[in-house]
Amino acid sequence: MRHDLPSKLTTENLDIVLIDETVLLEALEWVSGCENCAEDAFTTFDCLLDAITGCDPTITDYIMWRPGPCPHCSGEVTEKTHVAVH
Repeated sequence: MRHDLPSKLTTENLDIVLIDETVLLEALEWVSGCENCAEDAFTTFDCLLDAITGCDPTITDYIMWRPGPCPHCSGEVTEKTHVAVH
């Protein structure tokens, strides 16, 4: 599902997308654990953000306004955290 992105900055070869609370919470709904608590945490959180925002993963980087909590262990989930997806 594509969201109206709260803020998007574009440089020559990179789009920087700022992730707000709504998008963060939607992405966390797909997470069953993080690299600290799940052996099958093979997907980076930014891959989920790509799917939710519809942004091109080859030219997009994300900045989250805060880390999200892992739904299993409450550890911090950042853009590059490996997560298990259900």
